[in-house]
Amino acid sequence: MLTDLILFRHGKAVRQHEARDDFSRGLTPRGRVQAAAQAQRLKEAGCDLELALVSTALRAAETWDACHLAFPDAQVQMSRQLYLAAPSIYLGAAKSVSASRVMIIAHDPGLHELACSLMKGDKGHDQGQAALREHLPTSGVAWFTADPSTSSGYKLRQFWGPEPVLA
Repeated sequence: MLTDLILFRHGKAVRQHEARDDFSRGLTPRGRVQAAAQAQRLKEAGCDLELALVSTALRAAETWDACHLAFPDAQVQMSRQLYLAAPSIYLGAAKSVSASRVMIIAHDPGLHELACSLMKGDKGHDQGQAALREHLPTSGVAWFTADPSTSSGYKLRQFWGPEPVLA
């Protein structure tokens, strides 16, 4: 059963004109630093990640490379299906695996839409929820835990936007 779902938007990527195509856009130096810092933050908050489901787009794969140091024992599954996917694809992928603590590293707008749908009906009004409802920035991390008392079955445990980096 999926008990923890972490939505991790890929790190800051190079501009479109700096890559062959959208799929080939890699991370900027800032994107690498922020992704690694967010993974460390998640680890320090007690996340014991089992599996990362990662889009095969270069910026998502490079985000996992930056995160992997914080989660060296986690398994990874790369999937083209997670490239610019709909929220239902992301959630279905997470629910279809046998791991209970799953991170999805992928893209907007699908990840943000999924986060908002998981918060639908949640009466909490903390700062994290308000910020996440507005925007899921690059290197943004939304950690949801299973909660049968909510309409979606999940409750936002923590949301972190990336810290500013001079890179």
